Amino acid sequence: MHCVTVLYPNKSDAKFDFDYYLTKHIPMVAGFFGTGIAVQKGVSSLTGPSAPFVCIARISIHSPDHFQKTMAQHGVQILNDIPNYTNIEPTVQIDEMVRDA
Repeated sequence: MHCVTVLYPNKSDAKFDFDYYLTKHIPMVAGFFGTGIAVQKGVSSLTGPSAPFVCIARISIHSPDHFQKTMAQHGVQILNDIPNYTNIEPTVQIDEMVRDA
């Protein structure tokens, strides 16, 4: 099993509208991929008051090829929606799940 991890790094002028993200963006993306998405909100850090990431999302995918095909078809719509909820440029990586709790 694979997943795509989307990380939104914290920065001093970060804005992130979780209401929009959870009610509009996540359902849209989940519909395109046809899989579940886990969302985590950063609240603090062991080394300071600010979490290093405002938000982390994990999109379940069937394979890296599945991700590429879905992005080829719907990527413009997904990426064009980002300014509606944040001014943070996300970091995206494809992961292989080696253990799921």
